[in-house]
Amino acid sequence: MATLTGVGRSVISRYERGDLTPSARTLMALEVIFGHCGRRLFPFLHHEIEEAVMRRAAKLDEALRHATDPVSRRKLSLLSAMVKRGISAEPA
Repeated sequence: MATLTGVGRSVISRYERGDLTPSARTLMALEVIFGHCGRRLFPFLHHEIEEAVMRRAAKLDEALRHATDPVSRRKLSLLSAMVKRGISAEPA
């Protein structure tokens, strides 16, 4: 894996232990190698990131809720779509 991803063996070991987060480039290489998305390869990391993004989205939604300008309305629409995707991706 180290040769295929272009990182050292010790780095691979740190990914496996959860001591290090892979870069976007390495994550994409792992997706190619294993044929699975990052969400499946690093479920705990994905969950941690998703929670943080959703918290920030809730704050942004609250800040924009009463705005009527087109840009703010578009942002609210994108936030809504993001939340729906997150809900639909949850296991049944």
